[in-house]
Amino acid sequence: MTTSRDDLFRRYLGLLGWVGDPGLHELVSSHLIKVPFENVSKLLRPADAAATAVPPLEEFLRGIGDQDLGGTCFALATHFAALLQFLDYDVELLAADAGGVPRAHAVCRVRFDDQLHLVDVGYGAPFYHPIVLDELPLQLPHGDVAYTLDRHASHREAVEVVTLRKGVRAHNYVAKPPAVAPDVFAPAIERSHAPDAHFMRRLRITRFFASRVLEIDNNRLVTTHHNITTVTPIRDVDELEAIVHEALQLPRMPVREAVEALQARGVDVFAAATS
Repeated sequence: MTTSRDDLFRRYLGLLGWVGDPGLHELVSSHLIKVPFENVSKLLRPADAAATAVPPLEEFLRGIGDQDLGGTCFALATHFAALLQFLDYDVELLAADAGGVPRAHAVCRVRFDDQLHLVDVGYGAPFYHPIVLDELPLQLPHGDVAYTLDRHASHREAVEVVTLRKGVRAHNYVAKPPAVAPDVFAPAIERSHAPDAHFMRRLRITRFFASRVLEIDNNRLVTTHHNITTVTPIRDVDELEAIVHEALQLPRMPVREAVEALQARGVDVFAAATS
């Protein structure tokens, strides 16, 4: 029997820990905490899956509920925007140029309480709350990393997010109207599945908690707590699996299978070079 979209969205809310609409701030923070940013689902994508589209909503929710999965920006932003639309929020899915590449990132813009907000649950960044665009510029410190948000000269409603790592510009994106349909991201999604694409050549899992963030970056556990970042090396797959299942509290995530998928591509996540 096919599950209706209304039932799927109610399940979505349940996975976030809610019944009904708890409010925009609560939805954003719970989504960031409950749904990890990870590329395990990308590495283990079935061979017959569409290479130009995000996983269907039912599959996305099954990944969260059964395997502690989440996704990367396209799946996270697209499905969260659809959830907000289901809850009658005034939400737009926006494309962002990332690192100079057009439509390489996806975010949401939400009008709430007569103000526009940037909502980004798919950047692996600690954006726990909707960001009021009228309050820009803004800087968010996060241990060794800081995020600056400001208007961008390319468009009067464009927003630039810059990632600074130890004070050095490491990455940026510029999001701007108009609103787009999910299929606009088809070329970028296809590029993200190419054999040499960034997330097909490394392991990345970010788990947000209320007071700390834990990230797996190949063979490193990066922990940021009270704005202090520490890095712990990971020696082998047994240790990695234990950290993901216990420290990140993702006991059903198939991280061992992801490591094997990378090995099949000639990538050893435990090699000395992890930059």
